[in-house]
Amino acid sequence: MQKQLFSTRRYLQRSNDIITPPGASKRRCEWVIARSLCYYQLFSLEDIPASRRDDVLQLKIKQWNPFSDYATYSVWQGGQAQVWIWDQQEQQRLITETGIKKAYCLPETVLSPRLNTDTVQLIQCLEGVEGKIWQKGLLVGSHWWAEMPSETQWVHFQRSHSLPINDRIPTLPLEQDLLKRPWGRNKKYFNRFQLYQERILLTLGGAIFTVLLTWQSVNLWYWQQAIKPLQTQIEELRENISPILSARTKALAEKKKSEQLLALDIYPSQLELITQVAEKLPQKNTILIEWFYQTGELRFILETNQLDPTFYVKTFQKNPLFKDVNAKPGTGRSINRMTISMQFN
Repeated sequence: MQKQLFSTRRYLQRSNDIITPPGASKRRCEWVIARSLCYYQLFSLEDIPASRRDDVLQLKIKQWNPFSDYATYSVWQGGQAQVWIWDQQEQQRLITETGIKKAYCLPETVLSPRLNTDTVQLIQCLEGVEGKIWQKGLLVGSHWWAEMPSETQWVHFQRSHSLPINDRIPTLPLEQDLLKRPWGRNKKYFNRFQLYQERILLTLGGAIFTVLLTWQSVNLWYWQQAIKPLQTQIEELRENISPILSARTKALAEKKKSEQLLALDIYPSQLELITQVAEKLPQKNTILIEWFYQTGELRFILETNQLDPTFYVKTFQKNPLFKDVNAKPGTGRSINRMTISMQFN
């Protein structure tokens, strides 16, 4: 799957090893994170002003992040942010052990072909397989499996994105090389133009004052003749700087307000919860018959043949979203039922 580029040395990080390009070179290095090591999420920020989207996105990523130290790769398409996240601490440790001083890091998915049609796709990865849902070139959904998914897993994947159910699993295409260049570049929204204007104006103001001091020491008469137009220029510069500083103050206030609003919504949506719970349940002879969700607490009842409480406690306790998981089997007529409750981290 690896393809050596003319100007780039590409390292491929998998779960248990690193695929290193042959030979030694001082060329630019790329560090590709296998899909198995990434989490993916699509964030819709179309209702957020463009100037504030990056700040809001960073807040959402922090709420979603399962790692203590993480790195991200974000590809914007309009108001939609396609985001991959991985363990930066582990990545940096491996880069250091490999002896690389600097590398451009990116997820494997952006080096596989992007489809511009509405398609559900299954492809081979550096390890395992990845299911993708494309809509007009936008990666709406992505899920990784260590091996070919079962029909039930494939149906759950489609159902979690509200697609018409097709239980026929696509045939894996022939193994393909990674793209020479990613189909989406890592992009962050910064108001660089505003900062650039401030720097130019401040530099220009400093240059003017320096010239004034020089002229004063050389020729007092020239200074007296030049001071009037220079004062006019200074006032114009101050007038130009004033709206920029006001806009910056307003932007900081808006950012603080948006952080306060986002802090109120710290819990996941019911759709996200149902999806995560459904993926962990036994695939056969299991029915969800009751669901209760309140701020910070989730409780549901299953009718199932799997009545081992330890199974459910261990399964859901592994998810960083949950804590204090409790599973209790039913009695009497409800002997084939299991009541499960948990709190949120």
